[in-house]
Amino acid sequence: METFEIVERFIILCISIAIIYFFTNRNRKFQLHPLFSLISICTFFMCLIFMKVEVSIGIGFGLFAIFSILRFRTESFSIQTITFLFVSITLSMLDVLLPISNLAFLLGINLVIVSAYILLIYLEKKSPAISEKNTMEIIATLDFLKLNDGEKKEFLKENTNFEKFSFQVKSINLIENSLVIKMTF
Repeated sequence: METFEIVERFIILCISIAIIYFFTNRNRKFQLHPLFSLISICTFFMCLIFMKVEVSIGIGFGLFAIFSILRFRTESFSIQTITFLFVSITLSMLDVLLPISNLAFLLGINLVIVSAYILLIYLEKKSPAISEKNTMEIIATLDFLKLNDGEKKEFLKENTNFEKFSFQVKSINLIENSLVIKMTF
């Protein structure tokens, strides 16, 4: 690949990632950190280097191991964050590895992926089953665990005034004799 073609492909990637990042962060209670976009840029250049250098299977397994360690050693991510990362990595690999003589096909692939992403984000916001659920955490004593399911729901209903909700015990602290209950309503 010539330098001009690499620059074109990189610009296509940056525009696609910027659009996806914008629509992911628009009107959300949580915001993706801008540094997540750097993952796709790094993947782009990593694939570019791997095209120029003979790569062994060991390097591929090493990269897989690094990503696995990162996943299990960090906080858990939301579905939107994982989706953004997967889409951005996919776009960066496609933008650098797709062997074509004309960039129209590459633009078409980027357009399809970005359009599908935007459409699904829009549908997710419209779906009451997904978008209207809120969560909160309540701290209670360990005595909560001694209650039966009906008493637990009644306890939570009295303390929150919510009629419809689900709950799960998120963490237990035996030292402080407390637990954290995650409620979805």
